[in-house]
Amino acid sequence: MENYLNKLPNVIDSVATNQFYPNLLSWLSCFIKFDNAIIYSFEKGTPPRFLSKIERHNSDSVNRIYQRGAYLMDPFYQEIQKGGDSKVLTLNELAPKGFYHTDYYLNFYRKTGWRDEAGLLLEISTDKQLGIFFGNEEQPFFSGKHDGSASLKETFDIIRSMARLHKDVSPNAVSSYYRYNDMQTRFGLTPRECEIVELILEGKGSPLIAELLFISLGTVKNHRKNIYQKLDINSQVELFSLFMNRAEQ
Repeated sequence: MENYLNKLPNVIDSVATNQFYPNLLSWLSCFIKFDNAIIYSFEKGTPPRFLSKIERHNSDSVNRIYQRGAYLMDPFYQEIQKGGDSKVLTLNELAPKGFYHTDYYLNFYRKTGWRDEAGLLLEISTDKQLGIFFGNEEQPFFSGKHDGSASLKETFDIIRSMARLHKDVSPNAVSSYYRYNDMQTRFGLTPRECEIVELILEGKGSPLIAELLFISLGTVKNHRKNIYQKLDINSQVELFSLFMNRAEQ
């Protein structure tokens, strides 16, 4: 931990720049040893938004699968939904009984190559949380007598203050945010239906959507039927036309 004071000015100076989250991860390495790290922003009604990462082997495709639906089965995400104070937790603390036999573990988590995971869950506002996740490929976290979790907790207030100042919303994220809000408030779509609309607009077919969201093809077809009814349309062409027209307004 001897370098944490030396690195802190770099983090503070990078607030409101695209180097903030990379510098934040570099600073946090003074408190916890990790092989991989990734930061997501969690806001009500939208999928997690990727902010930064340091990874050895994990691919972007694995992260996209997480954002497009796998996150719903993530024990850390489920803990975030409970709300409450900021906290540091490990996968071993959160994983339900039988976790290593679940579809989430077998079809997704195992692909990350992470043996253990620690999560720093920070409440930024009433509707936004920051998730900073650390992965180790061999050694478990906080296994020694001086596990470092207490020191990590001391960073809560510093990170929260900097994150609140940081302008981390890109133009694309703003567009996506308002499109989700529009779909939910104007058309009454559920969060899952919004995800499926987004994937359809990206050109994904029903079989691929089922694979990405870990649901059956029949479930996707039922969602599409409900979406078309709520939007008062009859085809995918009309769906594209509807949202293209709204994007131009």
